[in-house]
Amino acid sequence: MRVVFRSPVLRPQLATLAAAHGVELVVVEDAAALHREAADADAVWLWPTHYDAALVPVLEQYTPRLGWLQLVTMGYDQVQEHGAAAGVTIANVGDAYAPTVAEHAVALLLALLRRIPEALRSVAERRWDARDAGRIATLNEATVAVIGFGNIGRAIAVRLRALGSHVLAVTRSGSPDPLADESVSVMRLADLLPRCDAVVLACPLTPETRGLIGARALAALPARAVVVNIARGPIVDQAALVEALRDGRLAGAGLDVTDPEPLPLDDPLWSAPNVLITPHVAGYGADVPARRAVAVIETNLRRYLRGERLTSVVPVAPRTERPT
Repeated sequence: MRVVFRSPVLRPQLATLAAAHGVELVVVEDAAALHREAADADAVWLWPTHYDAALVPVLEQYTPRLGWLQLVTMGYDQVQEHGAAAGVTIANVGDAYAPTVAEHAVALLLALLRRIPEALRSVAERRWDARDAGRIATLNEATVAVIGFGNIGRAIAVRLRALGSHVLAVTRSGSPDPLADESVSVMRLADLLPRCDAVVLACPLTPETRGLIGARALAALPARAVVVNIARGPIVDQAALVEALRDGRLAGAGLDVTDPEPLPLDDPLWSAPNVLITPHVAGYGADVPARRAVAVIETNLRRYLRGERLTSVVPVAPRTERPT
C-alpha cells in the first residue's frame, strides 16, 4: 500500500506507523508534488488546509485505487467548502483533540471569570490590589451555553458540569443529550442568551454559523457574560465583539481563534479590554493528542487494509459539479 502524506504535524509518528504496517509513505512538501504522487497512491493523509478546489478533481481522477483521504486533525472546514471528492472516503481523527481543546476552553473561561488577566497586570506592577474582588465570578451555578455539541462540545460539558455549571447544549436539532441540563435549537439562540453567564463556541464553521455571534447576539447577553471561542474565528463578528467590550456591554472574551489568523498587529482586538488571545493552540497537550490522533489513523489503516468501513468519516456529501 502506498500513502502520500502532506502535513506539518505527526510526521515521525505516522512514518513509524506506516513502517510497522509495511506501508510506503511518500512525504511531499507542496501541491504540485501532492498532485503528481497521488497518481500512484492508495490513500492520502493530509493537513486540512491543503485540501482545496484544485485537489478535488485530482483525487477523483485516480479513484477507485485512491479511495481514502485521511485528515490529520478534527477540523474539516475545507472539505465542507470544496465538497468531498467523489469515490473517496474522507475521515478525520474523531475526538483525538477533544480533551485538550475542552481543557483550553475551560481554562480561558475560568481565567476571565476569576479576573486572572487583572491579577497578572498587578503582579507585573508589584501591586496588591483587591478592589475588583467583587467582580470575580464563578462557574459554580453559572449558566453556560455550549454552541455545538459534538466531540469537543460534549467534552467541554463534562468539565463544566464537574465545576457545577448549568449547561445549555445549543445544536441544530435541539435534541436532548445526557451531558446537558437543557438542549435547545440554535433557532432559539436569541431567547436563551439573556440567561447566560458565558457562551462557549464549539461548532464547525458553516455558512449558517459564520457571524453567528454578531452585534444582535452580543446585545442579548447580560453585561456580566463572557464569550469563549475555540472553534473558528469567523463565527464571531470581531468588530461587534470589540465594540461590545469597549462599551462595557460584555465582561470579557477568550479567543483561541481569530479572523484572520495570525491576527494583524494593528487589529483593534489586541487593545480591547478583558480579552485573552491564544494563537490557535487549544489542541496541544504534550504528546497526548498526537497519540490519540495516530491511534485513530492506525484504526482506519487496519480497516482500509481489510476492506472495512472507516471510522470518523466526515459527513460531507460529494460535490455535484465537476470542472469541464
